[in-house]
Amino acid sequence: MQGKVAVVTGAAKGIGKAIAKKFAEEGADTVIVDFDAEAGKQTAQKFSIDYADSLFVQADVSSAEDMMKVRNKVVSVFGRVDILIVNAGISYRHTVDDISIEEWQQVLRINLDGSFYTIKAFYKDFQTNQGKIVFITSGSAITGTGGGVHYASSKAGQHGLMRGISKELGPKGVNVNAVAPRVVQTDILDILYPDELSRKELIKKIPISRIGQPEDIANAAFFLAGPESSYIHGQIILADGGRTY
Repeated sequence: MQGKVAVVTGAAKGIGKAIAKKFAEEGADTVIVDFDAEAGKQTAQKFSIDYADSLFVQADVSSAEDMMKVRNKVVSVFGRVDILIVNAGISYRHTVDDISIEEWQQVLRINLDGSFYTIKAFYKDFQTNQGKIVFITSGSAITGTGGGVHYASSKAGQHGLMRGISKELGPKGVNVNAVAPRVVQTDILDILYPDELSRKELIKKIPISRIGQPEDIANAAFFLAGPESSYIHGQIILADGGRTY
């Protein structure tokens, strides 16, 4: 990854941070895009000291204007983008009765609209620069579980977006794929499964008998962003410990 520039949305913590760290460790210049300014700055500073140059850009992915500003900042600092990881997202474990119209719109706006705005901002760069785009989606798009129906719907929408983009950018030499986690140890999991009993019941459903770690997803994203995956295109890679199938 020496000489590559990797942009990761939602990278101040959790899965996004683990992905950005993986790229930074391997020598890529990383761009940490997040709404959380304090965590984002700390992450970028640490990566710059420990690994390679890292830039933090504060942005709300649900703002098309913000994402275009991110793109312009990346190009002004690094001159290019080679890898785009579409990761930022939120989740609530609510039933339809409990989901307000505002909450439905918020989840779709961040998870799905935000993914499109991210692609839209960097689209022309990938028209002229062969690279890799990896969506971090969710097995919830397949099962309808793991969060509310708004979360599952937004992730299913991401799969449609990913496959549509893969048709457009494949002929340009850009690989576009998705990694779909299910149970991964993040702040969101702590909210969805807050007590030890619920965790034990959850682990029983996972054939390899453990909860996934952010590094598991980072490794999959790193593979899809590397040259060894050049014939994998428009695919959804389930990273779920065998739980779904």
